[in-house]
Amino acid sequence: MKDLLNTKAFPTGGLLITCSSHEDRCLAMSMRRDNWKPKHVVLFHYDDKNPRREINHRRLLTAYAAGSDITELSFKEKDAVSSFRNNGHPLKDLLNEYRHDYVVFDMTVFTKRHLLMMLNWLDDFGCWDKLYVVYTEPEDYDAASYLPLSFGISGIEQIPGFSGTADSSRPLHLMIFLGYEGERALATYDQLQPIKTTLVIPDPPFRPEWTGRTEFFNEDLIIRVGKHSLTLADAIDPELVCGTIRQVFGDEADRSDHAKILCPLGTKPQAFGAYIYTRKAVDPPALIYAGPLRHNERFYSHGIGSTWLLFKPK
Repeated sequence: MKDLLNTKAFPTGGLLITCSSHEDRCLAMSMRRDNWKPKHVVLFHYDDKNPRREINHRRLLTAYAAGSDITELSFKEKDAVSSFRNNGHPLKDLLNEYRHDYVVFDMTVFTKRHLLMMLNWLDDFGCWDKLYVVYTEPEDYDAASYLPLSFGISGIEQIPGFSGTADSSRPLHLMIFLGYEGERALATYDQLQPIKTTLVIPDPPFRPEWTGRTEFFNEDLIIRVGKHSLTLADAIDPELVCGTIRQVFGDEADRSDHAKILCPLGTKPQAFGAYIYTRKAVDPPALIYAGPLRHNERFYSHGIGSTWLLFKPK
């Protein structure tokens, strides 16, 4: 689903999980919540040095201080497993304290690895049937100037908490959700050398005028693999994304003739769609993370776009 945010549909109170960032869109939820006040806010803080993020973090603390208790949790992206483990105890205590309340997860500026780990953790802790998921687009990416969002690749690893690397008894089918980081996608393909490859283009993209950007940044990979490998998936609606994965990898109840690996380098709602598919799959794909050598933080995104409600309890 993808509905424009209307916090009037939210239950009273509840627990909000959010994150600060150098991207101003991390502020969107605090600005667009109308009169909705969570009982408690979990505010994640990444460890990289970025003055713009520190400013936005303080703004979020100020915005939520009136009417909500706040717990700040730090997260080291370079030591994701240990950080996540250290955050487990305070998160468990809060979820036990608010076990009768709904959970609102603002995934806007979580890194994709942290995002997928959080979804898996909340699901395992029994929050799926009381979970609201919110996402805010940027006004635009500075990739419009044809500057990539990251440089190089530091390595490829499976995302903790998910199925491991696919077995070698079956030919490998790699599915890559493409974004504006062509080097990472090309390096992933070169390292894994799959027998079959599916490249996923966000279509429709966030904005009609963004059509063709993803193909530009991934031109080398598309030439290498061939245009016949391209498929389309909605940029925002995770349930439609799940349907696309189902068309490519097969129904969640089936076992495939191929070992499957999924690399979510596209939009964060697409990564959420990958989780929706994976959580029910009998023969799930391995979810992998291709880490960049360096993010292009000076030219990443600007402004605050639309805020969407992507998921709510049935």
